[in-house]
Amino acid sequence: MGKRQRFSWWLTAALVGVLLVVVGVWSLWSAADQREASEAKVLGEARLLADEMAAAWDYVDSAQDAINYNSDGRYDFKGVYCSVAGKSIALNFSRNTDCAVRYTRENPRTGPDAPDAFEAQALASFEAGGEEFYGIVDEEGVSTFRYLRAIPIKHGCLTCHGEPAGELDETGFPREGYQLGDLAGAVSLSIPMEVYEAEARERTVANVALFMALAAVIVAVAVVVNGVLRRQGRQIEAMNEKLEEANGHLASMNDALRQESEYKSTFLATMSHELRTPLASTIALVDVWERDAEGARDADRALMGDIRRHSAGLLATINNTLDAASLEAGRYRVSIEPLDMLDVVNAVEQTVRPLAEEKGVAFDAELDSEFPLVLADPSIVHKVLMNLLSNAVKFTEAGGTVTLEIGLDRGPDREMLLIEVADTGIGIPEEELATIFERFRQADSSISRRYGGSGLGLALVKEVAELLGGTASVESEVGCGSTFAVRIPCEVMEDR
Repeated sequence: MGKRQRFSWWLTAALVGVLLVVVGVWSLWSAADQREASEAKVLGEARLLADEMAAAWDYVDSAQDAINYNSDGRYDFKGVYCSVAGKSIALNFSRNTDCAVRYTRENPRTGPDAPDAFEAQALASFEAGGEEFYGIVDEEGVSTFRYLRAIPIKHGCLTCHGEPAGELDETGFPREGYQLGDLAGAVSLSIPMEVYEAEARERTVANVALFMALAAVIVAVAVVVNGVLRRQGRQIEAMNEKLEEANGHLASMNDALRQESEYKSTFLATMSHELRTPLASTIALVDVWERDAEGARDADRALMGDIRRHSAGLLATINNTLDAASLEAGRYRVSIEPLDMLDVVNAVEQTVRPLAEEKGVAFDAELDSEFPLVLADPSIVHKVLMNLLSNAVKFTEAGGTVTLEIGLDRGPDREMLLIEVADTGIGIPEEELATIFERFRQADSSISRRYGGSGLGLALVKEVAELLGGTASVESEVGCGSTFAVRIPCEVMEDR
């Protein structure tokens, strides 16, 4: 099996592996996303219903004088007060819908107002200063959304529930001695989740089916291309065996090689456009959403953050795969240009720091503000920094640190850009250090399962550094962390 054919197998395997991981992650994320969307929807409806019940309660409270005084100004208690009105409205509403609405309090005047276990927890949280309490519970085998809203003592409530404590009010019950602002009780809602969960399952199935169909198309393209490459490889081997018999076969072999190159180029171009462009667009759309979402809920912001993180991770994997293909084919272009390391570090930091903060990892970039302008390949330097730093953050647990140091070695023969990334992560066993820069290699399979990744990042760091005449090395100790050092030839243009 030739080198190109082996690479095509590696590329196909890598793409299939990436797609399988993506499908799995997408399925889990989509299910969680739909669950959150359903919970958010029912929470919004519960809040709206609670607002409506509170409005009815407040109206009756504000109209007590109009209700209890006759047109001639005589007081005539008619038995229509906040609690009675609220309970009547709740009873009528519960009869006509699947939603159950009632009122509850810690020391109820009547038995039906006594709190159940969930309501008791809610009332305790209201006593501590909370205003609403909700969650999904199982009630006799039925998934139910429970929501409670605190009801404070208002001026109208003091007539029946205020001071002096123990004195009978107009309804014949002893007053509790409450003061303005005390907790009167809570409106309690119970909403079955069956309809919402069914909708969530349908949306999840539709999303996953669409994504799997797309993944299947991509895998099919990869398999077809790989099959074509295999057939072409067999033709090339046959022509090589017959080369000594007829020089005329040389032209056919060259044609086959060109066709193979065209197939691979077409495949890589297709993958670049069909995968990189939509992912980049997704990240850009998240940026637009975040700029215009000043009043967005925290749940929505977290969801968009997950979309950005997963899209960026997949885009990085695809970019690494395509870069590896370019290096393997000898088509990786080097572009030496003026480079301001301050700009590069700032750009990298804007991407890496949020990832580190999300994991609770401290990140520090050390670069002299007077660092001179140099001639180097900006894309390679950026690629080296991103792969090393993202790798360091990924393998460092919360509470750890990741440090970037950049220096300049002005040796007698040539000048070298020094990049050093140190972390306090899990470290690398000594027996694995010799192979850590090989493609599709990680310290062991359990690391891959836990932290993910294609195993291309460090290999690309070493290969692009060596492409410029530089080096990449690592020092590590298990449980203490790792330090990666990269040296890249450069030329100082001017000192600041």
